[in-house]
Amino acid sequence: MINIDLNNKQKSYVLVDGKYEYKKILLEDFQSRYIYIPLSIITDTELDIKRVGIFSYLKIHCGLNNIISFTVPDMVEWYGGKSDRRVNGTNDKILSILDVFIDKGYLTYLTEKSRSLYMKCKFNSNYCYEACSNGYAVIYLDELEKIMNYKKENSKDNTLNNTTILLVFAYLRNRIRRRPNELKPEERTSNGIKKRKERLPDAYGSNIIDIANELNISSKTLSKIIDILEDELKLIVTDRAYRIKNEKGEFRTLPTIFANTYKREDKYLLDTGEEYGRSEIELKAEHIKRYYQDYKIDKRKRKNKKTKGEINSE
Repeated sequence: MINIDLNNKQKSYVLVDGKYEYKKILLEDFQSRYIYIPLSIITDTELDIKRVGIFSYLKIHCGLNNIISFTVPDMVEWYGGKSDRRVNGTNDKILSILDVFIDKGYLTYLTEKSRSLYMKCKFNSNYCYEACSNGYAVIYLDELEKIMNYKKENSKDNTLNNTTILLVFAYLRNRIRRRPNELKPEERTSNGIKKRKERLPDAYGSNIIDIANELNISSKTLSKIIDILEDELKLIVTDRAYRIKNEKGEFRTLPTIFANTYKREDKYLLDTGEEYGRSEIELKAEHIKRYYQDYKIDKRKRKNKKTKGEINSE
């Protein structure tokens, strides 16, 4: 959670002439610390759905010597699951994920595998760094903590779990473009910054079904998670998909646009709030209009959309 009161700092977030697009506010504690998740893990659908959660656990528990000491039950409890020591139970599924990480080169076992006893592994930081060269997601520790605590506090929907929410968030964090804050010399004017933002919006547009297929989860589950990330966890902002009819009378679902609720870079907060996310979405919508001429920002929320009768009466 961001503890900085930005209501009194809005004047800091105006276009500036100088080296940076935004003025920086130093983040503290968990807000300033983050991990990298390789894109190859996020999109590897042959791995269990818990793949990003297990990788995140290993990263945050990795010591300075790259040694990780843990038990599988502790790992399961961390992400809000229930330990199961039976053959092919939850604990065995976790061990199968670890085996894949071993085979790929991320880890080395230093002790024998166990469903319940302490284990030691060594993390291969160099291999992880090489894997990230093909794409990665930056997850801050306060964001990770917020997601991992979600189902512990909201256990009504048994179709969801924290690791699937984290998987979707990691995917979106990778896909949502982040403009580097440092400006080129020719961009260091208000007009130069404005054109740069228009050219490189911090947003991502895609159809829900395409994202669901890429992550190998159902579109219904994905839609629920998007609602959680936006409405409850306040980590993303979206412009929800809707349908249009073309000249042939055929309906087509337009892309959903995603943006971050705030902009962070390294250990600094650059911008935050509804104005930031919405403005980036509107810029991305202008790009999408090149392909969908009837695209417009949908001001309605999915949960609060009007009935057909109400829409037709307008």
